Amino acid sequence: MKILIVAPMPPDPSGAGAIPILLHAQLSGLRERNDVTVVTAAGDETGEAEALARLRAEGFDVRAADRRQPRTAAGRWRRRVRLAGAWLRGTPWRAAWFAVPGVQRILDRLAESESFDVVVVEDSAMAGLRLPAGTPSVLTEHEVLRPRKPSWRPGPPLRWPRWAWSELDWRRRFRFQHRTWQRFDRVLAFTRRDAETIVELCPDLAGRVAASPFGLTVPEAAGDAVEQADTIVFSGNFTHQPNRDAAGWLAGEIMPALRRLRPTARLLLVGNAPPQELLEMAGPAIEVVADPARVEPYIESAAVVLAPVRTGGGMRMKVLQALAAGKAVVTTPRGAEGFDCFGEEPPLRCADTADGLAAATAELLGDDEARRDLGRRARRFAERHYSPPAWAARLEAAYREAFGTREDEADG
Repeated sequence: MKILIVAPMPPDPSGAGAIPILLHAQLSGLRERNDVTVVTAAGDETGEAEALARLRAEGFDVRAADRRQPRTAAGRWRRRVRLAGAWLRGTPWRAAWFAVPGVQRILDRLAESESFDVVVVEDSAMAGLRLPAGTPSVLTEHEVLRPRKPSWRPGPPLRWPRWAWSELDWRRRFRFQHRTWQRFDRVLAFTRRDAETIVELCPDLAGRVAASPFGLTVPEAAGDAVEQADTIVFSGNFTHQPNRDAAGWLAGEIMPALRRLRPTARLLLVGNAPPQELLEMAGPAIEVVADPARVEPYIESAAVVLAPVRTGGGMRMKVLQALAAGKAVVTTPRGAEGFDCFGEEPPLRCADTADGLAAATAELLGDDEARRDLGRRARRFAERHYSPPAWAARLEAAYREAFGTREDEADG
């Protein structure tokens, strides 16, 4: 197939956050049997320019718009006006930020000069773009928003404007997401719960929605020698609220319970942009590692990776990275979502309370044989189901279904 992928950021196996990592695995798997073109935008975020250069050096066909901060004051004001105008017209901030005009210009040029079997849009932030007419289309929804009541906790008066804007933008994003799903021949979600939510919100899409677990490039096995005794690791992008919630719960409630059972346990909270309240939780047993160049060395050093996810949807990259690294993972039922689609029990330990998570972690820390056996089974599980070739096979089937849907509509 000739596939056009529209992505919010450059694929990068060492990127900050989950999206660039999974995009790279997707691209690597698909290009083995397909002709793939990627359209994206690169900004000032750490590593994005370098990621583009590496992709092109490796022979990937990547077309990138410029999302960097303009150099001149006039240019910066023009960008502010553009973003504000888009938001006032009803576009959520995330879509206005990622789907810069340069991306649309690249898509328009490609539509004039080339034809594709399928257009794949990654994340609803890019779903409002004008796509090549007549081409089957697939949207991968990275995080499905669910209806919620307004948050009536604006904080001190100085924070009221930001609170009001955040509440308004959330509602715009929810409506935008709901509206754009209708445009696509297939809508993929990473978990069954997210796929079911899409159908609940849009019953007429029932025949077009499917759960498709994501993947990643499985790293080289680190071996037991790099493991640091009694070290617990949580990694994540702390600009994402569910990660902040999980880290706060872990540091504030789970670790005290764990230290009562295992006094030598220590915690590393690893990720970009940790908020001040998280930094203030650092102490003798808790270290906050802010904005690391790579998270993999910290995961490799873990005796146990603990992911106490209790809010949010979408991907669980932190869990999959740990499984692929051959680590024993303790998580919640929500953190285990997306790993139950293959007719076998995922090699995880689960609990839904602070005491339960602490007990499961303490048990693994105290049993080297059980912990390492769980890690070996975790790595084999990731290799079977989440490697780039395994993921690409699932995606190719979904893309062929989208192509078939468009042909059926044309025949009808």
